[in-house]
Amino acid sequence: MSSTTERPTATESGAGSGFTRDDIRGRAVGIVVMAFFGLAWTSWGLSADLPTTVERVLTVASALATVLAIGGAVHLFRRSAAVPPAGAAAGHYQAARRRFGLIVTAEFVGIYVLARILAAVDHTELIPVVVCLGVGIHFFPLTRLFRVPLYDLTGAGLCLVTVGTAVLAPLTGHPALWTVLPGLGAALVLYATAVVLFRAGTGTSPGRWA
Repeated sequence: MSSTTERPTATESGAGSGFTRDDIRGRAVGIVVMAFFGLAWTSWGLSADLPTTVERVLTVASALATVLAIGGAVHLFRRSAAVPPAGAAAGHYQAARRRFGLIVTAEFVGIYVLARILAAVDHTELIPVVVCLGVGIHFFPLTRLFRVPLYDLTGAGLCLVTVGTAVLAPLTGHPALWTVLPGLGAALVLYATAVVLFRAGTGTSPGRWA
């Protein structure tokens, strides 16, 4: 393979990971997305009837985590400026963005249809679980699309939150758990994903995951 198509070495990238500029920026964008939806899921989870003190603590924690995540993303964008362009790999990222749009569209359409069905049969309490499951499933094709193995774990984590909610909510008999568990569980999974993406972008975590 010629030197023009090889990925930069750890020294060249400045990230200690051998990532190209697009690799690092892709992870920075991923961090922003995880932070935004982590905050949204937290808000949804807190929409259930929780003690005021718990609600305030979790709101502050989520806001702080979101701010830190966005700060980390900005850091990666700045760091990527010193990294060589993707070169021949640029076409992959352009195609990936187009396919990503199709995946997200299918995700939203599927969730919307199922949510309408649940509302029609008077089972709106199941909507957060269905949304969490749909979001989890959509991460699996993203693993190969963006070449980020971590997304398999993210998807599995969200599916596990779904299963946990489906088991615990009926057993405990607390209706609020149908909202609290998927809301806060999904937020935790997404914030954890943002942390690993940041560590990968700075070369401080194993490349096999992110």
